[in-house]
Amino acid sequence: MALQKKHYIGMLTAGVIALTAGTASQQGYLPKWEGPVKATQVAIHQKFDPRGVVTVCSGITNYDIKTLKPGDVYTRAMCDDALAAALPKYNAMLASCLPPDFAVSDHQHTAMLSFVYNVGRGNFCNSLVGREFRAGNRAAGCRAMGNFTRAAGKKLAGLVRRRYEKFDGEIAWCLRED
Repeated sequence: MALQKKHYIGMLTAGVIALTAGTASQQGYLPKWEGPVKATQVAIHQKFDPRGVVTVCSGITNYDIKTLKPGDVYTRAMCDDALAAALPKYNAMLASCLPPDFAVSDHQHTAMLSFVYNVGRGNFCNSLVGREFRAGNRAAGCRAMGNFTRAAGKKLAGLVRRRYEKFDGEIAWCLRED
């Protein structure tokens, strides 16, 4: 898969979609952190999620699919379709917090999209992460993602890995220029 040098954040390119969601031959970036999709998935409430949030597949919630309820069963194909349908929405959230001429590499875009997918628009836009990016302080914006390692008040090892893993963590990918 050829990576583009730079593109505007509002453009959800084929390279970013492939890196983020995955392809038939390669696991995507989001499933690495949100959990791989098995042959079938059952929608459940995760103990660390806010009350009333139901999750299935690679982090798809009832905010993404309004009719999702505990016990719903999804196939791998349904999960792939749900993630592909959700990515443009999260990309729009990301783009809405940044200047229209904000240019990124595919890896940076994927890391930022993963972050917004995980923490939501408000936590991106209204945090030090969003403020640093808007101010043009990219490295500081990337590093500020490390402030988000807690859920329900508890530090989660999975969030620490998601942000800080040496090669595949969001901070490492965000700092990449390719």
